[in-house]
Amino acid sequence: MRITTTKILSQLQTEKINALWDNEFPAKLNGRFPLLLNDATSFDHYIIEDDAQSIIAWAVIFEKDQQIRFSLIVAENQQQKGLGGLLIERLKTDYQEFYGWVIDHNDDLKTNGKHYLSPLPFYLKHGFEILTGQRIDSPMIKAVLIKWGL
Repeated sequence: MRITTTKILSQLQTEKINALWDNEFPAKLNGRFPLLLNDATSFDHYIIEDDAQSIIAWAVIFEKDQQIRFSLIVAENQQQKGLGGLLIERLKTDYQEFYGWVIDHNDDLKTNGKHYLSPLPFYLKHGFEILTGQRIDSPMIKAVLIKWGL
């Protein structure tokens, strides 16, 4: 699969990623995609599309609160096909260090009624470190901060 990169998303790409976000993350995070990028700068978006030009996997690296952070989503029907690993390896090639917040439990429901499965095992398999003591524990989200690199 080919990864396309861009610093600025088109309106159509933004809509597709927002839909991917709403489908793949817990339902209580629906419509909150723009908040991820609020007050962030220096974007690098990594997009994988299928033959119909649907976005099936997306990652972004950005600067926020004096940290290089990332987010990654793979469509449910495309998981376990190596797309997430492909994006992670590309991010590792392009950046020496980055951080991300990861939901670390399987209790939340997605819009389709299925349980959201924490991607934490995936990130640990790819060499990320859990920063113990760095947690978000709110009614909206329960997550742990992970780090790659230095």
